[in-house]
Amino acid sequence: MKNLQSGGFTLVELMIVVGIIAILTAVAMIPFNYYKNKARSKDLVGFARACVMEARVSCDTNPDADLSGLSACNFSGTGPHLTSVRVSGDGSCDSFTATAEGVTESGQTCSSLCTFETGEIYCSAPVCG
Repeated sequence: MKNLQSGGFTLVELMIVVGIIAILTAVAMIPFNYYKNKARSKDLVGFARACVMEARVSCDTNPDADLSGLSACNFSGTGPHLTSVRVSGDGSCDSFTATAEGVTESGQTCSSLCTFETGEIYCSAPVCG
């Protein structure tokens, strides 16, 4: 009779490796979801800043511009997490504010605010709650 020698892994060894990979994947998903939600909330700052920049350019070219219909403030097609971007102000081009609002994957509502005053743009960090 021949002595058979196996050069492969046993079923138990393969099951242990699969179990370890499953545990590592489960542990890695928690921070991944956290950082994904954090990135989506920070997107709102970019949307609000883009809206303020377009409003500023619109005011530079036409001081009597209507800031309610700007294309950068039209959020259609920018993703499911953005719910609205709007510009508000006193009707003049001296000072106005853009607010971007959205929802993270975990269901938190977030908002970011960018303000144009005295020739400068100031943006706040996203606030979620």
